[in-house]
Amino acid sequence: MQTRHRSRGIRDGPRPQWREFLYGGLASCLAEVTTMPLDVIKVRMQIQGQTTEGVLIANPSSWQMAARLFTSEGVLAFWTGTSPAMLRQATYGTLRVGLYVRAKRALGVEEGSVKASPLSKVLAGVSSGSISAAICSPTDLIKVRMQAGRLRGENCKRYRGIIHAAKSIVQEEGVRGLYRGVGPTAARAGVVAAAELGSYDEIKALFRRAGSENGTGLHLKTATLAGLCATAASSPFDVVKSRVMSQPVNAHGRGLLYGGMYDCFKKSLQREGISFMWRGFSANYLNKGPTVVLFFLLYEEIQNRFDAVFDSF
Repeated sequence: MQTRHRSRGIRDGPRPQWREFLYGGLASCLAEVTTMPLDVIKVRMQIQGQTTEGVLIANPSSWQMAARLFTSEGVLAFWTGTSPAMLRQATYGTLRVGLYVRAKRALGVEEGSVKASPLSKVLAGVSSGSISAAICSPTDLIKVRMQAGRLRGENCKRYRGIIHAAKSIVQEEGVRGLYRGVGPTAARAGVVAAAELGSYDEIKALFRRAGSENGTGLHLKTATLAGLCATAASSPFDVVKSRVMSQPVNAHGRGLLYGGMYDCFKKSLQREGISFMWRGFSANYLNKGPTVVLFFLLYEEIQNRFDAVFDSF
């Protein structure tokens, strides 16, 4: 990720750290809302194959799922969960990028360096991703449940919005219910941040060492490869997270299908085989790939534009 301060000669040195948080949050929100329909399809695909109320859910393709969603729930269903998704990116996306840059600096990675250790970037990604996701887990849980919709079960409450969802979850499951699935959420986020932010930095450094000039072309091909890395690495965690978070609960707020991350993994593996870990992979990459590409293109452009504005004062 490009972090070198590029001013108009007005000020030297690294950009203020608050800018990294701001730029990361803006790019995350814009990329998220643009690819929201793909995220909804991905979540619906990932909870396929599990049972709800004793019935095994069928496994349609991404296109079939999209058609079914449009036919049964209408076009607005593709933007289900947009409010919590935007809230999540405004918090999680902001923290993840800001903490990643700070973690790299703490590990001795110089800004704009093409020779930094890949391990340092991985460690920075894991720490920033997992910490940010653990803090912002309630927003992710609400988003997943709203996106899962009817597939959670006929007896599960439908949420009218973020506030209604949060109140309902606390009333029925307690405050701890907001952090259901926080383990797989944090684990997945750590892997994704390492595979996405870390790989972007490392792949970009490899291209630059090979002579590629810094620009949109470099950002595009680097982001495309980073998106593939992030999808492949995060898919098992993503499937488990979606299933744990979207499952129906009993009167005591306990999951009816899984006792936790490990239980979900074990049951899914026994019932569906190892292929369950990449269920909905195409839908996941169709969501993750464009999101990652958009995020990094926007992030790089926001840095250039906003730095020029801020440095003019």
